Amino acid sequence: MVNVALFSGGKDSMYSIMKAKELGVDVDTLLFVKLSLQQPSPHELNIHAVRILAEDLGLPLEVVELKGSHKDEALAEKLKELKAEALIAGDASLEDHLEWHERVCRRAGVDLLEPLFKRPAKPLLKEMVESGVRFTVIAVRSTPRADLLGVEVSKKNVGWFIEVCEEEGWDPLGEQGEYHTLINASPMLRSSYKYVVVEVVDRGAYGCTALLNVLRSNPPAPREWRGWQP
Repeated sequence: MVNVALFSGGKDSMYSIMKAKELGVDVDTLLFVKLSLQQPSPHELNIHAVRILAEDLGLPLEVVELKGSHKDEALAEKLKELKAEALIAGDASLEDHLEWHERVCRRAGVDLLEPLFKRPAKPLLKEMVESGVRFTVIAVRSTPRADLLGVEVSKKNVGWFIEVCEEEGWDPLGEQGEYHTLINASPMLRSSYKYVVVEVVDRGAYGCTALLNVLRSNPPAPREWRGWQP
């Protein structure tokens, strides 16, 4: 039996894995979810970067495609295929996502761990960054804020970024899809990364997304180093 974590390469999915480890739950497999949308999701558009992050973590990355009204069944069947014992997810405030994951886990007969849920957004974002997580904005729902694409958020500028979110009326975590991210650094990664915007893709009602090149910022640590220890 294995512990499976939903993984988009973004800050919330990474931090949920870190918090699960604090609770004594080690992740064995990462699961990338492809949703049927009119436009590819920001993470699907940059799945090459997600694969690099998964490889750095030393974990297999599985992909499941969810279509139409059968998404519960498809996700549950994938968890069964993986012989999952638990599913780790990074939701913080979306009740409908929590209910969906609970429903799928009941169907698959697996436990659900949501270590970020009901945590206040602003303190949680600050905590992530203080823990050593750095991330880059890769999509925004409000096209006039395309200036944020490619901006890396770290300890140096997280206060400014929160102010921007407040000015725009955004959830600081982007829980309503206001923005999306990819991880630059985490205590669980062996390397850190830089992302270079090579194209801005118009996603209509979904705003815009940056198509990225990935640059490794430093040599990887030896493979025997198994990542972050709480």
